[in-house]
Amino acid sequence: MLDNRSKAFQQIKLHYLIILLSKKLQDKDNLIKIQKIICYDITSTSIDPIAKYLCCWTNIISQAEIIAIQERTKQRHPNLICFLFFQDVGDKYAQSKEFKIYYEYLALDVKQLIEKRQQNKDYVPEDEICKMISGLSDSLLFLQNKGISNSALTLEVQDVSPFRAKAPNLFYNQFQPPENGKNQKFNRFKYDVFGLGMIILSLALLKDCEELYNQGILQVDKLEENLLRIGKLYPGRVENVLRLMVDLDNVKRPDWIEFQQILKQNKEKQIRLLEQQSNISQLKTIRLDYQNSSSLILISKQVIRNVKQVPMLIIIIKKIQKQRIIVRREMVQIKNQLI
Repeated sequence: MLDNRSKAFQQIKLHYLIILLSKKLQDKDNLIKIQKIICYDITSTSIDPIAKYLCCWTNIISQAEIIAIQERTKQRHPNLICFLFFQDVGDKYAQSKEFKIYYEYLALDVKQLIEKRQQNKDYVPEDEICKMISGLSDSLLFLQNKGISNSALTLEVQDVSPFRAKAPNLFYNQFQPPENGKNQKFNRFKYDVFGLGMIILSLALLKDCEELYNQGILQVDKLEENLLRIGKLYPGRVENVLRLMVDLDNVKRPDWIEFQQILKQNKEKQIRLLEQQSNISQLKTIRLDYQNSSSLILISKQVIRNVKQVPMLIIIIKKIQKQRIIVRREMVQIKNQLI
């Protein structure tokens, strides 16, 4: 005889497939391993806002939609929530099809991360911000290359119904760019660049940037104030990249292909700058060695004037002079590299 708890568990197993997933999240002090039991029903699916194409489907679907689901299960990107698999749970004799679709589980969203760090003003390190920008933009570039935009980027993981799959145009990014209220040509990928830029801005400032809007209209002066604050918190690359992403000019604002090229160029510039700094530092060291060797030669010559027949000192001086020639050559080579 099974006790009541076992009976209840058996009933759950009859209706749902239970998936146990583990996710590791980087915490300030240590790695936290989070285990979640996930049971996604077709009528209530939680999906990551970064992956619009992983939408849920109604229980009445066409053969074309079944093929689309099968194709999307093959699409993989390390920075996108992905399909695990789907399950046909309908009656094989029924005219309609009923499916349950299973997704990878996202344990923490940006809003929760902001709330977690907000209390102690624990700002996210600059390198982590840069990694997030790089990773997310790469995933959205992956989608753009397939002709897919997100158009529903938010700070929170969304709970959506199958209705979204049938009416994707009714869903919008949490943060709207100015062109949405004007008669400007709409570019859905540039629209997503702005939306993600505002999400990163919220994370970097540890606050919800919804407050920059008044009755749905972006307050340009408030946006500039917050970008200036970003310049103080993260001077340099983070500020420059965010200004590109939230550029109010829809023409100047890049799409994901252009944005990725800009990131690549910035990275190459940074590498060249680091190499130059390394070469300059090396040049200073060589100059110091050169000065030290010159001083040593002078001292040795003074000693020789006062001491007759010191063959050992003469040998030392010759070695130093030889080394000095080598140092000079190295200095010339480094100068040529810097030009």
